[in-house]
Amino acid sequence: MAAWGCVPEPLPVDDLPKLEQKIVVASQIIPGQGLVVFLTRSLGALDAGDGTDAQALLNQIVINDALVTLHYTGGLDTLASLGNGFYGGLGIDWQSSEVYELRVNSPEFGRVNAFARPLARVPFQTAEARLFVTEFDSLAEVSYSLQDPPGANYYVVAFQEFSANQQLGSLLNPDVFLHLNDDRAFDGQRFDDQFRVFFRDFSAGDSVAVFLTNVQKEYYDYLKLRKDNRYAFAELASEPLNYPTNVNGGLGFFNLHLPDVRIFVLDE
Repeated sequence: MAAWGCVPEPLPVDDLPKLEQKIVVASQIIPGQGLVVFLTRSLGALDAGDGTDAQALLNQIVINDALVTLHYTGGLDTLASLGNGFYGGLGIDWQSSEVYELRVNSPEFGRVNAFARPLARVPFQTAEARLFVTEFDSLAEVSYSLQDPPGANYYVVAFQEFSANQQLGSLLNPDVFLHLNDDRAFDGQRFDDQFRVFFRDFSAGDSVAVFLTNVQKEYYDYLKLRKDNRYAFAELASEPLNYPTNVNGGLGFFNLHLPDVRIFVLDE
């Protein structure tokens, strides 16, 4: 009883100051469709956790009131609002020598901007995806090769299920399976690699997409920090924040990387 009497009264936590909400940027060049930018607002540290429903969370935090423009030498494109936080631009002739500036102006959440330059596209030389069935799991296995150009390069191979009516949100989903490699061990050489997609179940006949992208080191490091986070979206958009960003005044990452995409139907 004496020990119980020494326990201090709990401190009140109702009046904790809230950090300023910021714009969170994600982007993807989709072959044949152009640039898609996805905007959300940042979360409070207690707004999401292990049991959070990702879709319900997205519906609460998407930003639909922004003016989104892309600026480059001699030109300006206004990205059209596609709904649900997505903004898209078509017909942009990407130049690897050009630096592009993204500007976002939201009446509710303010202004941010970011700069990016497209890197040279590195395509698959070979690629294959198949089922890998074990006693306990039905996994996907990917084999691929590429010819690495001289100099430091950083590669992201993304794997996801695919359908003809693919939703834009799935292409920017932080839960997409990522396989990362840098070229320190094979600079300027052909590289052959293989990996298995864990924590998902696949069946014969499933359609999947495999993306190979040559990315900037800063974005590679950003993805590397995120890769093993089971609750990637909640961590990405919430505070306290420990992810790097190239968005001035905001969070997330603006990139203009040009992927090579292959579509497969899984079979053993």
